[in-house]
Amino acid sequence: MQQDYTFDYLSTTPREELEELSLRLINRLISDDEMSELFTFDGDETESEDKLQEAQLDAMLRLNAIAISQLPALFAESENAKQNILRMQRLLLWHFYAISFRLERAIPLEVHCNHVETILKQSPEHTLEWVTTLTDLLRQYAKIAQS
Repeated sequence: MQQDYTFDYLSTTPREELEELSLRLINRLISDDEMSELFTFDGDETESEDKLQEAQLDAMLRLNAIAISQLPALFAESENAKQNILRMQRLLLWHFYAISFRLERAIPLEVHCNHVETILKQSPEHTLEWVTTLTDLLRQYAKIAQS
C-alpha cells in the first residue's frame, strides 16, 4: 500500500523519514539554479534582520508554491496520476507546515491536515494561485495561534 500522507500516516511516521522524503521531492522539482535564485537577496532585503527574515519567509513560500505547482507535470504520465499528485501535494504541504514554517509549535497536525484536505478539494493549478493559497493558509494559522 502506498503512503497517502493523510493525518493517520503523518502522525505515525518518524519525522526524519518525512523530512527525507519531502526534501528529495523538492530537490527533484526545484533545480539548484532555481534554489539559488530564490534564496539570493538584494542589498535592501538584507539591510536589517527583519527585512532579511521577511525575504527568507517569502522565498520559502515561493519555493513551496513552485514545487507543489509542478507536481501535475511530474506525475501526469504515471499510472494513477491524480492519486499520486494528491499524495505528493499532501507531503509537500506537510513540508510547508513542518519544515519551512515550523508551524507544529502553534498548529496541531490534525488541524493542518484538515485544512489541507479542504484545499485539495479545489486544488490550485498555477504557481501564483498556490502562492495565494499558501499565504491565506498562513493567515488562517496566525488567527488560530492567536486564539
